[in-house]
Parts: sequence; C-alpha cells; structure tokens
Amino acid sequence: MNIKRSLALLFFFLITSQAFAIDPVYEGPNGIRAQVFATNCLDCHSSDLGSARRGAPPNVNWDTYEATLPYAERAIVRAVEEMTMPPAGSGIPQLNDEQKAAMLAWQSTGFPNTIPSNSSFDGTVLILPVLNIGDQKARATFISTPLKNSPTGYGFVLDSVVPTTVSSDKAATFDPETGQMLLPSVELIEKGVSQGSGDAQMTWVTGSAPMIFTLESPNFPIISSPATFDGHLLTLPVVNVGNQKYHAILRSIPLLTSPTGGGFVLDSAELTTASSDDTATFNPETGQIVLPVVKLIQNGVRQGVMFIDMELVAGSDPLLFSITGFSVIPASPWYPGSQ
Repeated sequence: MNIKRSLALLFFFLITSQAFAIDPVYEGPNGIRAQVFATNCLDCHSSDLGSARRGAPPNVNWDTYEATLPYAERAIVRAVEEMTMPPAGSGIPQLNDEQKAAMLAWQSTGFPNTIPSNSSFDGTVLILPVLNIGDQKARATFISTPLKNSPTGYGFVLDSVVPTTVSSDKAATFDPETGQMLLPSVELIEKGVSQGSGDAQMTWVTGSAPMIFTLESPNFPIISSPATFDGHLLTLPVVNVGNQKYHAILRSIPLLTSPTGGGFVLDSAELTTASSDDTATFNPETGQIVLPVVKLIQNGVRQGVMFIDMELVAGSDPLLFSITGFSVIPASPWYPGSQ
C-alpha cells in the first residue's frame, strides 16, 4: 500500500472513529437546538409553554440562543455529566452518546451560535470550520508547534477532526494524493479581536502520526510560533544573537548555584530564517537572555504563561543558564478565539 493511500485511510479513520452528525453550534438543521434541545428538552424548557412546563424553572429555556447562553454550562452539567436531565420518569429520553459528544464539542468551542465561515488562528490553535477531503467535509483543529524543517520554522499537529454538514465558500481543502492543504482567508485572532486575514498552505510530514503539517506560506499578519515550556523543554523558535537568528531548545535541570535552584542546559541551537513577533535575545557580552512571554503547555493544552529571567553561567560548556526569577499566571478556562 503506497503512502498516499495510507494517508487517505488515516484521515478516514480519524473521521469515522470520532464521528457525530451534530454540528457543535446552536443554529442549523444539524445544530444543537434541532438535534438536542428540540428532541430532549423543549417539552419543558420553552418560553412559549406558559404553565405547561412540568415544573421547569420559568427562566431556563432552550428555544432561543439568547435564552440558552447564560445557562449553557448548566445544561452540560445536568444533561451530560450528571445525567439528571431530562428527569427520570418524565418519559423524555436522556441524551445518547452522539448528543453528549456534540454538547461537549459545543462547550469546547465556547458555545457558538453558528459556525463561522472563516478559518481562524489565535497563536496556538488553528480552527478549520470546514475542511474538504475529497467528497467528505470535516471540522478540524490543529495545535501550533515549532518545526525546524518547516520553511517558516513551525507547523501544526492535528488535534481533532470530526464530520460536518456545514458548507463554506472559504473552506480549507486537503489533497490526500499530494499531502497539501490550502487554507483561504485564515483570520488571526488576538485577545478576541481580529487582526486581519490571509491565505496559507500546509503540507503533511510523510509518515507522521499524529499527523504533523509544515506551514509553507503564511500570508496573514502577525502569525508566529510562541515560546513554549512543557515542564521539561523550553522551545524558543527565534533567538536573536547579534545579527543571526537561531531556533533553540533548552532542557530544564536542577542547578544548585541558581537563586531558584533550577536552570536550563542548551540542548540544540540551529540557524533559522524564521521570523517571530516574540523573539528571545541573547547578549554574549553580558550573558543576559531576554525572553518573551512563555506559554506553559501540558499534554498539548495551554495551562497559562510564564515569565522567566535567565543568565548564562560563565564558562559553562555545554551552555548553562541560571533561572534568576520566574512567575506563572494560570490560564482561565480557554476557548478558541479568546485569551
């Protein structure tokens, strides 16, 4: 079996293994209202029922998006986690596995009303509301990662892919034969605000599983790979050293001579042509390294940000850096498109 055929089968496996036919949005014939609330909830939780609510609170209704949004988290707890809604003995069926999966997907994307037509990127997560794969359509998410073999210095790891019935005139397209993915009109989101959009192209790294894609040509503004720390490795996509730029990876180590008891040893440093809006800067004369805000990552999920102060341990070989100070700001509950 050739690699192109293997790739097509892998994508097909991902889609069918996680498949649900309900779109994780409120509106639409395959949305949450039509496929969950209308079938399992509106007999009691509709604003036009008057007194025929079977004891349901008068202010908790699922028939409009505006009424639903303030109580959406409550719906997840009661109907998905506790399974106390609909109540036993009501004659109304509880949510099935497909409905529960759709509700959780809706929660993970911030309870949107409709699926946006544009793909979006917030500096960490790339969301493709519609990805055409042959005659199939899917909703896919990717996590950005430094990638030294990529022309831009970074790429994306496939995080999830599920089928969708939504159409878009700005859908991304993946060709299993070539491994190329075209992404028109990707919108860059920073702190919930659009910073502009542009086209991009990615290419599957042959044989990678989970699937990794190099980013070939970003034309949308301010896109750059962040500095990250996963509890073991500190990845700096771009470090300025004089007039040269490096992609560097440092490994955390105990360091008794450090004021904090910890430090880093340089694992690798390779010349790069990549650009970043959050570069580190190293001054060989003083041994000082100025770091950008570092995103704290655990199991591919952003946990918060770190501020790290470091300086070179004079005479060390391999290079050691002492952590002279650090602080961590935990992340708030995160949804795509927000900080």
